[in-house]
Amino acid sequence: MRKNSRMNGAAKSFSTAIAGLAVVGLVTGCATADTADTPTGASDGDTTKSESFDWKAYEGQEINLLLNQHPLADTLAANVGDFEALTGITVNIESLAESDYMVKLTTELQSGGGSYDMFMTASPMNYQYAAPGWMEDLQPWVDDPTQTAADWDFEDFYPALISASRWDTTDFGGAGQGGLWSIPANEEGYALFYRQDILDAYGIEVPNTHDELIAAAAKLDGVTFEGKEISGFVARGDKTYPTLNPFSTFGGAYGVQDIVDGKAAVNSPEGVKAVEKWVELMQYAPAAASTYTWYEAMQDFIAGNAAFYIDADHMAPGFEADDSPIQGKVGYALPPEGPEGRSSGLWVWSFGMNEASQHKGATWQLIQWATSKDILTNAIGLGNMNPTRMSVAQSDEMVAATSTWGNYNAVWQEILAEHAAWPHSPSGTWTEVGDIWATAIQSAVLGQQTAKEALDEAAVKIDAAIK
Repeated sequence: MRKNSRMNGAAKSFSTAIAGLAVVGLVTGCATADTADTPTGASDGDTTKSESFDWKAYEGQEINLLLNQHPLADTLAANVGDFEALTGITVNIESLAESDYMVKLTTELQSGGGSYDMFMTASPMNYQYAAPGWMEDLQPWVDDPTQTAADWDFEDFYPALISASRWDTTDFGGAGQGGLWSIPANEEGYALFYRQDILDAYGIEVPNTHDELIAAAAKLDGVTFEGKEISGFVARGDKTYPTLNPFSTFGGAYGVQDIVDGKAAVNSPEGVKAVEKWVELMQYAPAAASTYTWYEAMQDFIAGNAAFYIDADHMAPGFEADDSPIQGKVGYALPPEGPEGRSSGLWVWSFGMNEASQHKGATWQLIQWATSKDILTNAIGLGNMNPTRMSVAQSDEMVAATSTWGNYNAVWQEILAEHAAWPHSPSGTWTEVGDIWATAIQSAVLGQQTAKEALDEAAVKIDAAIK
């Protein structure tokens, strides 16, 4: 999840009320293992720093990483030996399943200890961890020429991703401003996937709007294709905040704002209409979809059970794998258009630094290396899509990796450049608010309440949560 300063195009209104991995720059001289390094100008008692960088500046130090099991973590594990040889820094990596990872990371940061120096994070986690002072602001490190090499090229990252990694913890109206809490390493926007072979068989054009998508899903729902009865649509519908990711293609396109003037606005007329349209589309999904997470929804589509699917664009490697039943049969399109245009949420897996780390210089060195052009390019072959750097996204390697995937490479880049943004209000309690909203959407999908009833109830709960 995932976004930024201001949303582009139609997505802009979705965040109005919000406010919303090459080379490394180092210093000469080794920081001692019990000294927390800081950028030039900060006072940390380290008088050995000079005005130039040195790959061996932190030689002999040892740092610990806590990572979520993900292609991004696989990339680090596969290449970290090169980093150790280059720098003389020892790196210990611990990877956990996502649910276990989240619990352990929160517990470790909350303890105030420096057991883990670097970790994977995303916007909602930044909100949770930065406000109480558990995360290091990385902007001073980026700006320090003795710590960051000029050719690391900070400006090469997509602006929307950098904006999604910022937050002024003292100003809830400052999305896109304030501290830089992480460096983006993996991006996902939200696209419309469709089975080109099914659409061709039934003479259906690729839908451009929400209404066209609903009509096409209705026409294909329940038909038999190649001996299999299919559903018109599939998407995740679990009652937790990640369900808001695909829903963002509707919410943003209707101009939905989650918080306005400190009050919940999910039950605004725009919010109600967006959910009503989503509910209408979800009636052509399998009954079990109301409990699907991204994994079950993706597997349903890969199995060939649905004509349309909205979710993370970087699921494409799964669709196009050699053992996939739908390899070469999937089309990729922009999120469908609504009254306010096209919109996509954003999720960004990034690297952050523990504020309590005693090896900040060495940790910043690893963050730079892990987000460098070379490492992100190598990551393509390990399934770490999509790149967070513009140069890597447009590289020959990315073109070659997606050459048989139709227009995928062009579509995901257009989504990111033109339509994607982090669409939720920055708050340490955002995950709670997101769960409340997603639960209301699920209730409406299941027909337990009307969209308005569910959202009115959710608004009361959200107001209580944000107080």
